[in-house]
Amino acid sequence: MGALDHQLMVGDEVTYGTPVTPSRGFEYESESIGETYGRTEGDPLRVGSSVVRSDRFTPYFSGANGTVQMAVMTKGFGWWLKHLLGTVATAGPTDTVYTHTGTEGSLFGKSFTLQVNRPFHPSGANQAFTYEGGKVASWSLTNSVNANLIFEATCDFENVSTATPLATASYPASMDNFTWAGGVITIGGASYDVTEFAFNWDNGYNLDRRQIRGNTDKKEPTSSRREGTFSLSADFDSLAQRNRAASNSRAGALAAITATWTGPVLAGTTTYPALTLTVPAGRFDEWSGATEGTDAISQSLSGVVRYDGTNSPVSISYKTADSTP
Repeated sequence: MGALDHQLMVGDEVTYGTPVTPSRGFEYESESIGETYGRTEGDPLRVGSSVVRSDRFTPYFSGANGTVQMAVMTKGFGWWLKHLLGTVATAGPTDTVYTHTGTEGSLFGKSFTLQVNRPFHPSGANQAFTYEGGKVASWSLTNSVNANLIFEATCDFENVSTATPLATASYPASMDNFTWAGGVITIGGASYDVTEFAFNWDNGYNLDRRQIRGNTDKKEPTSSRREGTFSLSADFDSLAQRNRAASNSRAGALAAITATWTGPVLAGTTTYPALTLTVPAGRFDEWSGATEGTDAISQSLSGVVRYDGTNSPVSISYKTADSTP
């Protein structure tokens, strides 16, 4: 026990807002989950009331939300796929390696309990915060030179308990980081060297579904229009990418984008673990390549995800030794 005994555990709920004992542990870089508190208050007029009376408000717990950031590892990450995209299919094993693929699907009925340990300072005594009714409102995958592949989830929760005992920490064995060293980006089927890559996805949740129903708990968020964006930085090596953003034709402005990270250690006899993000129809909307002093010119590109009418607008394929996501 100590002030650095940080711990983050998760578990899939059967019913939204009904907590379960977390059973999966993740190493994480940071978390910023904060709580919000509601106050239903009137402003009645009466004699001698220059300030609103202290007995004219009803307090309630409004919810919790914030980010969780972690490096993507060669084991364990598959658990997140259903909460990021909705549908997960598993294939394999091939060479003892399984492929879990997340595609766009219904997110309703998929929620989780997340528990984070925030030790007291300076005593180091454990204090668990157990958040229930968890949904991933938005998420991102980012990578740059000399860095790990980073996953960040913006999470929303219905309620929290500070009385639930701290779960026993459990982590996958023999896992490695996905890093820039194993990263490959393709645009339109051709490899493209970059210095930075970022993908962001918003699940379009209505996060404040409250109704008059005998309690103040919000109901499970429902999803509407989902949105994705991408950005990357690279050498200004040609006009090819600039021409996508400048194109006056739909076909010219669209291109398939893939981003693959391969792990450093074999997961099977000949197969390496890998994570591949696929965007079949990325629309390039912005480009810049300005001169800045004597530095070599670089270019920045960004755009949005569009649906091609056939394929999932975004998918994540995760090759791992894990038999289940």
